[in-house]
Amino acid sequence: MEESPHEWILKRRHEDLSLTVRTSWYLYIQFYTVLLTVSVIGLGWVLTRPADAPIVPRAKHVIAIVFVIQTLLTAITSGAMALYTLRVARDQEHIEHLLVQSQVDALPSVGPAVSASLARFAGWFNCAAMIAMAALWLYVGFIC
Repeated sequence: MEESPHEWILKRRHEDLSLTVRTSWYLYIQFYTVLLTVSVIGLGWVLTRPADAPIVPRAKHVIAIVFVIQTLLTAITSGAMALYTLRVARDQEHIEHLLVQSQVDALPSVGPAVSASLARFAGWFNCAAMIAMAALWLYVGFIC
């Protein structure tokens, strides 16, 4: 039995969504790791510098503001990744239902291809961690 153009498009879209979400998470993890590493190194440098090498208060404020902005952007990206992955999982489930609309029993009994619950946890947890890091930078840059 030959598949219709509609079925071919749906299958291709399902495959493309899987590839896109995996690639997005791969790039996000690299982005997150680099920005978190730079932030922690910067924080360590500010907090452990020698006592005879003080930082001018204005410079400390600028450094803190730069890292606050960076960590807030990372927090936003983390939340966006969680929401994006949930949307992809819903889209894939919808496509699967369209592909087997005449044979509902044909749906696989296994979980979805995209683990939306894991992505939601990871994205929102990373978002919360970056908000905490931004608060820490505000404390270090302006109070401490």
